[in-house]
Amino acid sequence: MGELVLGRKIGWRGMAWGLLFGTIPDLDLLFMPFLDQAERLRWHRGISHSIVMMFVAALVCAKPLAWVHREKGVSARRAGWFVFLAWSTHVLIDVFTSYGTQVFEPFSDRRVAWSNVFIIDFFFTLPLLLSLFYWPWKVVAHAWAGRTWRKEGGDPDEKPEFPEFTRRSATGAIAMSSLYVVFTLVMKLWAVDQMKTQMAEAVPDGTLVSVSPTVSNAFLWRGLIETKGGYFLTYWSPFDDGPAWYDYIPKQRELAEKFEGEKMFEALKWFTQGHWVARELPDGRVVMIDMRLGEVRDLEGKQMLPIFQWRMRYDEDGRSEVRKYRPQDFEIKKALGLILERIGGKRTEWEAMESF
Repeated sequence: MGELVLGRKIGWRGMAWGLLFGTIPDLDLLFMPFLDQAERLRWHRGISHSIVMMFVAALVCAKPLAWVHREKGVSARRAGWFVFLAWSTHVLIDVFTSYGTQVFEPFSDRRVAWSNVFIIDFFFTLPLLLSLFYWPWKVVAHAWAGRTWRKEGGDPDEKPEFPEFTRRSATGAIAMSSLYVVFTLVMKLWAVDQMKTQMAEAVPDGTLVSVSPTVSNAFLWRGLIETKGGYFLTYWSPFDDGPAWYDYIPKQRELAEKFEGEKMFEALKWFTQGHWVARELPDGRVVMIDMRLGEVRDLEGKQMLPIFQWRMRYDEDGRSEVRKYRPQDFEIKKALGLILERIGGKRTEWEAMESF
């Protein structure tokens, strides 16, 4: 965005400003040490990612940014458009994921999640990275041309000019990433249609509450189906052959009833958008699991491990204690390899996993 809007005016500084303003929304993380766990859940991807903040930032920063580059003829209008685009595209990419982004703050804390792109997707990111790497190569090429020109005693009127980070490169990269996003949306619509058709007979009393991509691809999709007593998990790939498979996960929310009214517990219910289950560990701690954000498959243990979970208990003084927990005892490479197999339609090991 910095190159497209400001590059012709201020050269490489356009990208530098793009780096800054494209990063600022996530600087809400700097406040995390001063917040408790409940406030952190509500703060990240909160007001800094809102539509209101996009306009405020553009209005506040337009004139100062234009003044800094007044000699290059950067207008306040152009600078304002740049800030808005750099900020808003950051937020838009976050909205593509399943985590949830509070774009309507401060008027509503509803989290928007289109769930069409995994939170780390190399197919989306790679064109942008390659485009950025093109610029340093141009810098080296220009430096070498200048060295040759000086060595040969070149004419000052023919001194090689510094090549711009081409708009063609930036435009092409954004176009490729945007086309990939369109592809993910088409694939999601296909996955939703297939899952609804298959569940109509298999889970007639269920509601399809979310469909989201698996790690860094747009071919294997995870469907979450809610019923009164629990959830069914199902996966779909265009290369599947045969009927869909469903794993049932009971809610067991009565295990967490003693935490009702606790600040962190209420924040977790909000964060999960009401889609959670509870389990009890042998030591008496209660585990709250967010059903929206997926699980990994442990090939060694032959079980599914939920990614977003919190372990809760009351300490000796009667205060609630909540700790975030992430799966650790599993082979990441094997788990990723299993996803590749499942994309291709190989389902035996995938469906042999014990649910949680």
